This record gives sequence, structure tokens and C-alpha cells, in this order.
Amino acid sequence: MDIKALVVEQGALSILDSAMIDDDWFNNYELPPGIAELRRIQIGECVYILSDGADENSGLLVVKSGDGGVFGSGIGRSQIFERVIRVALRQFDRGISIPVQWQAFNDGALISVYATNISRKSNVRISFDRSPDESDNIYAYTVTDGPRSLRDIPADYDAYRFAVDKYIDALLAESVAPPAANAGNYGIVLSKPLGSYVANPGLYKDWVERLLTDEQLRFVNSNTDAPIRLRGAAGTGKTQAMVIKCLKELYDDADQGGDKTFLFLTHSSALAHEVVRGMLYALDPSGRWSELKNSNGDNKLVIGTLYEIAQDKLGYQDKGLRPIATDGIEGRELQRIIIQELLELAVNDPYINIELLSSCPELRSRLLDEKQRPALTEEIVNEFACVLDPENIRKGTKEAAAYIESARDRWQMQLVGKNERRVILEIYESYRNRLRKENFFSLDQMIVDFCRYLNTYEWDQLRDRDGFDQIYVDEYHYFTKIEAMTFQSLFKRCSCVDGRWPIIMAYDLKQSVTDSAISGGLGRFVNPGVGASIAMDLNTVFRYTPQIANFLAAIDGAFPAMDLEGEFSNYAATSAIDDGPLPVHKLYRTDTDLIDDVFDKAQRAAAGSPEGGRQVAVLCLNPEMYEKYLEVGRIKKYYTPINSREDMKELRYAKKKCIFSIPEYVAGLQFESVFLLHADEVDMSSEYIGEGAKRRYISRFYVGASRAIKNLYISSSSERGGAGNILNAPFSNGSLERIE
Repeated sequence: MDIKALVVEQGALSILDSAMIDDDWFNNYELPPGIAELRRIQIGECVYILSDGADENSGLLVVKSGDGGVFGSGIGRSQIFERVIRVALRQFDRGISIPVQWQAFNDGALISVYATNISRKSNVRISFDRSPDESDNIYAYTVTDGPRSLRDIPADYDAYRFAVDKYIDALLAESVAPPAANAGNYGIVLSKPLGSYVANPGLYKDWVERLLTDEQLRFVNSNTDAPIRLRGAAGTGKTQAMVIKCLKELYDDADQGGDKTFLFLTHSSALAHEVVRGMLYALDPSGRWSELKNSNGDNKLVIGTLYEIAQDKLGYQDKGLRPIATDGIEGRELQRIIIQELLELAVNDPYINIELLSSCPELRSRLLDEKQRPALTEEIVNEFACVLDPENIRKGTKEAAAYIESARDRWQMQLVGKNERRVILEIYESYRNRLRKENFFSLDQMIVDFCRYLNTYEWDQLRDRDGFDQIYVDEYHYFTKIEAMTFQSLFKRCSCVDGRWPIIMAYDLKQSVTDSAISGGLGRFVNPGVGASIAMDLNTVFRYTPQIANFLAAIDGAFPAMDLEGEFSNYAATSAIDDGPLPVHKLYRTDTDLIDDVFDKAQRAAAGSPEGGRQVAVLCLNPEMYEKYLEVGRIKKYYTPINSREDMKELRYAKKKCIFSIPEYVAGLQFESVFLLHADEVDMSSEYIGEGAKRRYISRFYVGASRAIKNLYISSSSERGGAGNILNAPFSNGSLERIE
């Protein structure tokens, strides 16, 4: 019998959200025996997945699964279902957001989202009704090939009405054991949320009473009348301490009958909704934190990104505008493609080529040399994101004149002379025109608009109702100056105490692989626009061995000497876990030898790990080489790719394959073994690389190496200049071993 509707009861949504589901599961939606949290009931052509707490008042997700339903496209059913689950979770928990990259389009109770990332050559969208028959349920009813007016899309409600009519019968029915023929092949494995793997074990009560270090406890118990900046090297437990403090403040306020609202911000939607929420579930499995409401009936705790907050307020989707996903490989690649095309045009543009480049021999050389163009493109992407977009600099304005005339900081792109800056402004103007033509806008441009919105009379009226009493910002080093400027206006006015606002920031400047943190000066760390902050430091590492800590201390000396107001301090962390092997380095004759040998070793390590591939990561230090290797067919069978931070959930499907990514996409995660590809001299030896580019490269290396818990393997290729000079110090002090 064909299944025409799948019904998931509200309490079962979060359980399925963290499950590993194969496409085969969608044939019959069977559950393995012995699962206490869920039960499956079938009535006619409708299957119900119910949690152990299901009752007649539970909200329902109804998914039309037969002809014309949501699985009628070429996209994998598990991928479709993953997005359906997220939209349904948003329906029942307003603290959950829909990622900006999904391009949610709303029309009253109707909503649609892309079924996959835009640049993966698919325009398929999933359509929902968030109030079918004026109920509080949500109905996913069809897919379309490309955006369409939601009211013009045919919707069959027969499956929905049958499912709702028979829901009480399903509640009262007894579960039936699956057919014996299905034994061991159900297509679904329940697993813990990703954050549960990232978090150190222990319930909230255990952490507060005995597990926190003295440094962490001092932070968790600190007064929130003033801004706090929590600093610490990778692996010192900053996120864990932030989540525990947020939970403590939330529960203290609720227990005292308070009406405060808390915002926990990260720079990545996946980090917010997979890692942070998973940590909260690990600390308090009862989920009390997700159920607490303020006097307006809204969640007391909101978790998400600044982009998601802005998206809710600005409604760009309803206006047909699309953000470019600059934090994922799709967005980065789209930016690179656009800028590379514009560089080709710039070389042939008479004004740029004759009037400007004739007096810019260094920039002209970089533009004409195809080997240097990828590095130049990266620097221009960084210049746009950290200088031109945030400052809203446009050709012909007084801001542009200041940009041309002003002195440049050491971290910025090397631009010698005024005409080199004029060339960048010409390329930037062409870039803005291209985005406008495609109805795209950058996330930085959206934040500029959001800043304007926060100064409107509308927000002035809504601020004390919809604003926040405390704001927690994890990975503050990824936030640009313009993003940080939004925080004060997000607070309720009553939250201010003697001119200071309760914002709690956690960061490690050396993990920033862009210049976001440095752009605009480091004053926004000491005084982030909400009053002078109090510095608190964490110096004990819980994520990797003393041998890896010693290696990172040696690498630390490679960072360029930069005057960053005391915020760029020397690495001083000590590891609190047992000893492990020394990190090792191997030099390969060719790039081919390197990838073949590394992936063979990584696959063997993944196959031999009790946790499978989720504990083994191959991380490429060069983004261009990473994209090149993604196209190499013979190694695809060895890995599961993580192509953006939003792909973190793919860790569930690693099984016996290793993870393949670049360091910044797995920031916040840890792996038993890490293989770092291409610590090559060529990436650091160009005469045109400035201190900013060197710092970004070393930061990527630092992030990648600090993902390893026990085993760290580093490789270089003779084709690309051999071992990079970044490894000289660890070779000299014995913290890195050579393998011939």
C-alpha cells in the first residue's frame, strides 16, 4: 500500500532532526524495535510517528508523500525531509530560525524554501501551509521547480484532513512490530544531536556544582551588569562556558518570576541550531530552556544568527531579493567567479588599463599573471567584505575619497598608491552592479540595511517589547564592525545599567580566517559600543593533548607582530588531558602522491574508529586545492564533504568515511585524528603577500591543527615548494616529527 501522508507529532520532530535517515526509509517509514522515544502507527495510507509524550494537544507536521507530494523531485528524500523538519520546528518553537540561504518566501500562512543550496544547480522549492484549515499545524504539500506565486500553486488538502481526523485513533492504537523481513534494514538510526558530541559530558547541575574549572566558574557566576569578553585559545571550552552561563541566567530569572528575554548569537546557523542547541539538550535533556515563555508568549531564549534576526525584520524574501551566502563554499565560489570575471574585464578596460594600471606595476603584474590571480581574488573578496561593504563606500562619494587618501593598516590588502585603490573601487562598482542585476545582495549589505532599520521609529516603538535583556555572542571574532554596531539597539532600554549593556562575548582572534575582527580597530572588543567590557580569560585546554598544545605554541610565533591593543596575546594554554603522540609531517613528491596516500590513511583510520568517520577529518589549507580535489573521482568514495558550516549535519552520515573540508567550516568541532593538507611554502612565499594575508593563512592553519584531539598529520608537496616556513619553529623545538 502506498503511503500518501506522513504525520510527525511535535515532540518527535527534534528526535528525527538528529537521526541518520537514508532514502530507503521513506518507502515505509519503519522504526527499529526497542525505541522507547518513538512509536509508529499506520492507519490506512497514513503513517504517524509519535513521541512518548504525544497527546491530543500536540502540534502536527503533515507531509504529503504520494503523487504530487514533497518527494516528487530528483533531490534526495532525506535532504528534502531535513528541510521540512527545520521549517516544522520553527512552527512550534519561535526560537528556531530558518537559515538565510534557504530563501524563505512568505505569503500569509504560506511559505516556501529552497530544497537545496541555490548554487547546486537546483531551483526546487518546498511549499508549506502553516495554518491549514486555520489550525496550528503545518502541512508540507508539494514542490515546485523554481519560485512561483504561492497562491497559484495547487494544494491538495485531502491527505491533511484524513491525517488530522485519524490522529486520536493513532494515539489510542498499539504499535505493531515491523515485518521480520525488514530486520536490520530500517533506513534510520537515532542519534544524539551534534552538540551532544561537541559538549563535554555532564548535566547542567553537575557542571555548576563540580565540573567547571575555577576560571570557568568565575565567568559563569560573574555579574552581568557590564559587558564581558571571554578570551581563550581554541579548545579552552569557551562555547561550553557561554552555554552554561546563559542557561544559569535564564533559569535564575525564570525561578525568580522574571520576564527577561535572552539572545544567543553565533555567526553560523549550523553552529546555533546544531551545536548550541545540542549542547543545551545535553546539559538539560528535559528541554525546559526551550519551553520558557515571556509575558508576550514568546520564547525567553532565542538562538540564531544576526542574519536570521535581520531577515525576520527586513523581509527581503517577500521583495524578491536574495542574499549571497558568503559564509559557505557556494557563496564564496559565486563571489570568486564574479570577481574573477570582473578582473578579466578590468585588464581590457581602457580607463583601468591605460589611465590607472600604467602607474601600478605591482597590481598590473598580479592581474596579468594567472598564477597570482587566485590569491589576488581572495584578497579582493576580503577587502570587499571587511572594508568596502561595511563602510558603504561607493565610487565618487566622500567616503571613497577618504578611502583613496587615507593611510592603510598593516592587516589590510597591500595597495601601493592612490591609483591601485581607484582600481579596486572600479572593480567594486562593477561588482555591485552585477549583484544588482542578479537581484543579489551581500550579507554585509543586509546588515547595513538592518542598522538603518534599528534607527527607525518602527523599531523605537517595538524595542521594549521585542528587544533583549541579555545577549550572548559566540565566535565574536567573526563579526564585523558594522555587525557589532547593531547590538546596543537590540537591547531593551531597561537593560542599561550606568551606560553599560549586558553583552557577553567569547572569542579567539587567532581563529579568525578573515579580517572581520580586525577591521574597524580592536576598540570594539574593549568597548563594543555598549560600555567598557571586563576581560576574563580561559587558559586550560580540554580538547587536545599536551603534544598538540606544544605544537600550537610553536606555530604561534609565526603570526606577524601586530599591535592589536593587547588582544592578540601569545598562546599560553596548557592541556588537561593525557599525553598523546607527537604531531608528524610528511613531504610528498607530487600533489597526486599526497592526496592518494593521505586519503588511504584517513579512510583506514575512519574504518577503525568506534565512532567511524565523524572522528577523522582531512582538512585542506588551500581553498583552491580543496575545490580541485572535490572533482577527483577516485577519492570521492573515501570521504563525506563539509562544504560550508551549514553542512555540519552531514557528520551524521560519515559512517566509515572520513570528513573532507577546510578548517573554517569545521571550527567548533573536534576529531580524534586530523590530516592537514598542503602546508606548502608557495602559499607564504609570494613577494606580494602582506601581513594580513599571512595572518589569515596562519589562522587557517591554527584552526585546522586545533581540531585534532590526539593525532595530527601534516603534509606538504614538493610541487608547491615543499614544507612551508610556518613549520620551522616546531621542527626546531621538537614539537613536530618528520616522517620520511
